[in-house]
Amino acid sequence: MNITELITSFRSRDEEQNISKARWYILAAAALASVGAGDEIVRLYEISTEDLDLEDKKIVQRRIKESVLKGTVFYGVPRSAQALLPLFKTLPEEEIDRFSPRMSYQGDANEEQKRAERGRVYFDKLWGAEAGQANRDLIRNYFPDLYLLNLKMIYEWYLSEDAILSDVETQMCNSAALSCLDSPVQAMWHTRGVIRLGGTLDDARLAQDLGMKIARAYGCITDNIVMVDDLDFENNTLS
Repeated sequence: MNITELITSFRSRDEEQNISKARWYILAAAALASVGAGDEIVRLYEISTEDLDLEDKKIVQRRIKESVLKGTVFYGVPRSAQALLPLFKTLPEEEIDRFSPRMSYQGDANEEQKRAERGRVYFDKLWGAEAGQANRDLIRNYFPDLYLLNLKMIYEWYLSEDAILSDVETQMCNSAALSCLDSPVQAMWHTRGVIRLGGTLDDARLAQDLGMKIARAYGCITDNIVMVDDLDFENNTLS
């Protein structure tokens, strides 16, 4: 199965048929960037925007870019750039979507307070309130700069930002991306997080299955990934 067939095979599995809200292409973007096949996102964009009007194309583009941007937290700037720059080069000027919620609110004290609270709530839902606070205290005590990067920047400014992707969609993308990175503990946390932030088991299965298929297509190690139906949803430890 080539990558186009692989991607389109998941389109029919997505319960959301409205392309502006569908998840299959944002999950594919996250996984393709994660495995280092970001150049395939150009083809993904072509598939997902075929026969759409300009405004719907911009929404799809916006969601793909946000998926890759958030995934940078896991797979780094080089793979993010490998995914986004080829896409940018194909976009005609009138098709560029420039919506950027973080830049729009930068420097607004009221919005920054809301952002801090949203990041805290997101983190506590993901880990559980007690474990979340313990993790914050641990990192702040041992390495304040890591606290600034991880708890402040990553969760407040990136993962919890919901103007483009919902919390559930973000966690689905996280699961797909981490399934490709031979990081089974982190993949477990974030796949479990799909449910903890309001998604369904079918949402978690879709994200994990797509991520695993793309991972295997590109030779990534997936042997130690905990499958959705084997996850312990009550465990709040960090292991």
